[in-house]
Amino acid sequence: MNNLSAMNSLNGRKIFFLAGEQSGDLHGSLVIKHLKKLHPEVQIEGIGGPMMKAAGMNCLHSSDELAVIGFVEVLKNIRPLYAILSDVREWLTRERPDMVVLIDYPGFNQKVAEIARSLGIHVLYYICPQVWAWHASRVKKFTRLINEAVVVFPFEVDIWAKAGATVNWFGHPLIGIAQPSAPKNEIIKLMQLGDASLVSLLPGSRTQEIYYIFPVLLDAAELILKQRPNTRFLLPVASTIDDERILAHLKGRDLPITMLRGQTYDAISVSDVCLVASGTATLETAIIGTPMVVVYKVNWLTSLISKFVIEAEHIGLPNVIAGKRIVPEFIRGDFKADLIAAEAIKIIDDPKKQETMREDLRKVRESLGEAGASRRVAEHIAARITELQAK
Repeated sequence: MNNLSAMNSLNGRKIFFLAGEQSGDLHGSLVIKHLKKLHPEVQIEGIGGPMMKAAGMNCLHSSDELAVIGFVEVLKNIRPLYAILSDVREWLTRERPDMVVLIDYPGFNQKVAEIARSLGIHVLYYICPQVWAWHASRVKKFTRLINEAVVVFPFEVDIWAKAGATVNWFGHPLIGIAQPSAPKNEIIKLMQLGDASLVSLLPGSRTQEIYYIFPVLLDAAELILKQRPNTRFLLPVASTIDDERILAHLKGRDLPITMLRGQTYDAISVSDVCLVASGTATLETAIIGTPMVVVYKVNWLTSLISKFVIEAEHIGLPNVIAGKRIVPEFIRGDFKADLIAAEAIKIIDDPKKQETMREDLRKVRESLGEAGASRRVAEHIAARITELQAK
């Protein structure tokens, strides 16, 4: 190995990744895959899901153990969460990795950032906390805990830079990833969907979301079917949710519904409208360009508290990026089956409304950069570690 190759090698280098939910697992896995291609010798350990593990990470804990949302839910799970945090502290103290890469999941990751910084470990935050949705002071708090931020939305660069963070944007990692496997007509033929109107239900990837959101979406589906009998429903189920949990909610309902695994993007692409739980799925739907209705619900106490701490005008990511409401939102007190169904029917029955929404979503997609963001993030991480080695 020549001197240049030796200098750029990550042989003997160690990185700790942490993703606390399914979307983070996806984004982490994409970066890890590229890191392993660039530097097969690098050692990657951390907390993540099956995708990060398959990409080459040794998992200390599963992200399923961290997948709780809401203020009340975190309090209920405080003991197991602190046990995992204790394991992370012990591992970081013992192994002293070259870098800690934190992905989204701000509550837990804030604690990990504090530990890593106290140990002098370089902390890179990828897919940064949505500080623009909360009180503005939160960004300064996170800036003090990390060495650098890698954001996924272009408007975030100024927010973090103004707070004093070293910040980079390489595009959004879902560009080039969130796309169907085939043209629309081929998917419809393969799924034997005929000429029915198609509505996809995307209730979320967490158990709590299935509990709070899925039943209301099914109620909305029944109302849609009453008014539009020639409607079929697609249900792409997240890998984190088992069939039994879904089937328990479907029992006793007479809906023409097709459960799908691993075909989320295909389902979204053929649908006339999607009913989508707020989160990454709204952005995936926006990138594919399908009209949608954004929904969300948590327990009543978390919902009440959120009214006082969330400052953002919009909750759906397409609306946040557009800076205006381009897709309807039904959250908190508006999260009702009849309102959701009525809005979905309006979209299905109004081609002009569909076209306006598709055009607005196209602009959102264009603002997110070009394909290859995960590779560029991996290259940045490798370059940063090499730079730290040289100091």
